[in-house]
Amino acid sequence: MVYFIVAALVGYLLGSISFAVIFSKRFHGEDIRESGSGNAGATNAIRLYGKKTGAAVFVCDVAKGIVSVFVAKILISVFNAPYETVLVAGFFVQLGHVLPLYHGFRGGKGVATAVGVALALMPLTAVILLALFVAVLFLSKYVAVASGFCAAAYPVLAYFLSSSNATQNCIFAVICSMLILIKHSSNFIRLSRGEEGKIK
Repeated sequence: MVYFIVAALVGYLLGSISFAVIFSKRFHGEDIRESGSGNAGATNAIRLYGKKTGAAVFVCDVAKGIVSVFVAKILISVFNAPYETVLVAGFFVQLGHVLPLYHGFRGGKGVATAVGVALALMPLTAVILLALFVAVLFLSKYVAVASGFCAAAYPVLAYFLSSSNATQNCIFAVICSMLILIKHSSNFIRLSRGEEGKIK
């Protein structure tokens, strides 16, 4: 149990570092959550500040997920913690991104951080999901559509492409995907109304 607590704390505290908020305030003199879609994530950063800032936010958000899983893997290798320790870290870093402690619990939607976690846990699944995301985004021009599609595909790929711990990985992917879909609910409503903005 102590390993789960440590993994959860490390993951959540890392996830709570909102690079979109930090970069927008530091380099653009405003809080990204007060402009555009109001989301503290890479897509809104691209729309508001351009590709360089958006790419920086994306890379840093992905890195949070990778680092949190890496710390959990150290607990497993050094202290013989159970495998589920990495899953706890992966969920809580995503939760921290969505509900950041340092930024008034107003964060992003967790997609980039989930990508980092998947890369560290299930690299083949992550690569396929990234390819699917790019393909769906290219065809639809909607980030929400690409995110929703990949969220739906994540548990299936996690189960069938895992060489071990397939059931645990699938359940983990279901929970993470549900968090992403919930955070995109407003986007899906705007899509149904024809009001969702496309990305160039």
